[in-house]
Amino acid sequence: MLDILSTIEKLCEYPSPSGFEHSASKRVENIMSRVMDKVEHDAFGNVYGIKKCGKKGAKCILLDAHIDEIGLMVTGTKNGFLTFTTLGGVDPRILPATEVLVLTNPPRFGVITALPPHLQSEKEMENAFDIENLCIDIGAEKDEKTVPCGTPVIFSSGCVKLCENYISARALDDRGGLVAILTAIDMLKSKKLSCDVVVLASVQEEVGCRGAKIAGFSVNPDLAIAVDVTHAHTPGADKTSTFKSGSGVAIGVGPNMTKKISDALISVAKDKKIPHTIEVCAGHSGTNAWVLQTAREGIATGLLSIPLKYMHTPVETVKKKDIEATAKLICEFLLNLSSGGIKL
Repeated sequence: MLDILSTIEKLCEYPSPSGFEHSASKRVENIMSRVMDKVEHDAFGNVYGIKKCGKKGAKCILLDAHIDEIGLMVTGTKNGFLTFTTLGGVDPRILPATEVLVLTNPPRFGVITALPPHLQSEKEMENAFDIENLCIDIGAEKDEKTVPCGTPVIFSSGCVKLCENYISARALDDRGGLVAILTAIDMLKSKKLSCDVVVLASVQEEVGCRGAKIAGFSVNPDLAIAVDVTHAHTPGADKTSTFKSGSGVAIGVGPNMTKKISDALISVAKDKKIPHTIEVCAGHSGTNAWVLQTAREGIATGLLSIPLKYMHTPVETVKKKDIEATAKLICEFLLNLSSGGIKL
């Protein structure tokens, strides 16, 4: 059985800020090759794991999780410090004093500048810093030309266990989703399916779901399920719009999802007693489901999400059991589909 923690650790070793996913893509190809029949990639950077059932005219099921992560990009130098912009939805409030890795060759460690409270006025203490006023300190004493403009930067944080049940790391949005999919495929290795399965490790989700848009058109599946993360309960968070860690997989319901697919996922979860909750998405789900649903003539689409704490920070945190519940639901859904219990 594929080990969830060690697989996440291996994936998180490799940086993949949006638009710069190539090193992580190579690791994903290696891991996919252990559970899929064939692995391919396209010119855009998406990685496809293909598992054929051998049945002529079989339905095609696309399972998607994105492998890009939020990050930064160097825009220049100022008095020996690196100026930067953001890649994806980065909250400026988390940046001061954050450790980063500048992806030169070889990579260089840096820290984002922070003005100590002793040097701030009362007004400055009340406000978050503007990104334009922050820089990366790599220890240079003058405007060195060793870091070209356009160099990507990621948070420098490792993958750690919190007690026995939680995993904390950068980029669990959405490495956790990919590991859930691969775990499900591994659970099916001794089972006979009547549908073909394509596992998509998509790129550039954080900057507009661009990889999934391309893949939805090129694969043209009969059914697509996007697997991503959603917000878990944390102190101060609105409990009506977040989900308790350990509550299982969140099944999306709303106009971005095809009703019969959402209903089928809920039915399987109930029948197999898989821990789950319902996530109401009244409009844009903020996931690749948005573009997959409208590819070509339209694709029947479902959405599964893993509760995650501290989204888009260096310390994203998930409960292992929620990844397991997501994997179990994917596995049982595909088995139910293959047995004819679910009609497309």
